[in-house]
Amino acid sequence: MRARIAHISDTHLGSRPGAGVRHNIWGEEMKTQLLENDFYERFAELFEKIAEIDPPVDVVVHSGDLYNSPWEKNHSQPPLHAQITAMKVLQGFIAKTGIPVLIIEGNHGLFKFYEVSLLDSLRLAVPGLKVATQQDLKKAIREGTPLEFSFENLDVFCFPFIDSAVLRSSNMIDIYDDWITTYQKRERLRPTVAVTHGMKLDNTLYDAIFSMDYDYIALGHDHRQVKHSSNAWYAGSPERWSFREYSDKKGFLLIDIEAGEDPDITPYYLEFKRPVLNETITISEDDTVESVVDSVENWFSKNGLVADWDHKTAARLRLVIEGQSKRLTGFDLGIALENARQKVLSHNSEYNIAQFVWELKQSADAEYTAASYPEIESEYLIEDPEADFKGYLETLEIDKNFDVETLTKIAVTSLEFAVGKREGKMTSDALQEDE
Repeated sequence: MRARIAHISDTHLGSRPGAGVRHNIWGEEMKTQLLENDFYERFAELFEKIAEIDPPVDVVVHSGDLYNSPWEKNHSQPPLHAQITAMKVLQGFIAKTGIPVLIIEGNHGLFKFYEVSLLDSLRLAVPGLKVATQQDLKKAIREGTPLEFSFENLDVFCFPFIDSAVLRSSNMIDIYDDWITTYQKRERLRPTVAVTHGMKLDNTLYDAIFSMDYDYIALGHDHRQVKHSSNAWYAGSPERWSFREYSDKKGFLLIDIEAGEDPDITPYYLEFKRPVLNETITISEDDTVESVVDSVENWFSKNGLVADWDHKTAARLRLVIEGQSKRLTGFDLGIALENARQKVLSHNSEYNIAQFVWELKQSADAEYTAASYPEIESEYLIEDPEADFKGYLETLEIDKNFDVETLTKIAVTSLEFAVGKREGKMTSDALQEDE
């Protein structure tokens, strides 16, 4: 018996890149932000392409992170339009094709402290949709039952995301492994698939799953479309969620399965109109603020970014500026780049740019590596903000009634709140915390 599935993952509906984004631009007027809307369009495009496959697939499996939030850095529900998009696209696809869809819960879209799931409401709203949540997983382990769905031509065993730290703290690592080997085993000689959300990188991909003789293992969590083993692949994310993904091919996987044989895997790729650019500019010891800004402007021109605004092709870009010059400070360069960004992102701008962020790496001893998530990427780095700000004050005529140390403390504390080093609000109490 043969089976055919489409494997998708990490759609992150509701993702809203925020740093350095052009203000008041809409993907859909008064409903979705421009870059947020890219994720909705890719989600719809996935199902449009899957619906055209001939012969058709038996089931679509989504290996986690349907929504972008809640997660540990953002505890709010996904935007209403993200939930409406998921509902509309899934309802339309299943009604048109009759092909069932199965979604497991990932680490995004997961309420950490509540025994409820956003997938529960979606399951009620979309006939033909199957979901497996973390609560379903806990119940199956507790009751000693499989977490499995059977379709006409295949069986699918589900492993929603569960943090290894949670299993360790509750002394359940061995219990979880025993549940897998006892209850998640194939019972019939027909195509059998596992779908799970995890990676070795954060210890959320469990070895026991790979001992169960599944014909194919549909992996989620890694945003790259990449082979893990001969019968296990990550489908990857269909949209560029992080600037680190700027050169990754994005799409979905078509899997043809025959019981007991290696699966036949065909990658499908999406085409993007919006460029995502990630560039490094190296400064020399004699560079000035003006010469660095000129280099940035030349880079814009070379890449065709000096152009009329087009909301479909406006670029997302990140510049990494590395190296050190005796003729400038990080503070001075940060101010200049902020001025350049205001110019680039203004509504009368001559640049076709939707997002512009940067990082400074000013010495090998203090190299800064940006976070992998766009929601928490810092826009720039000042290596020694206290020294830089004092140096800046020395270039000004300061009223003698002002204390340089107090001004510096206010500036540095404000910066720490701005880049997320401190939580809460900037208050007078915050200035006194270290005294």
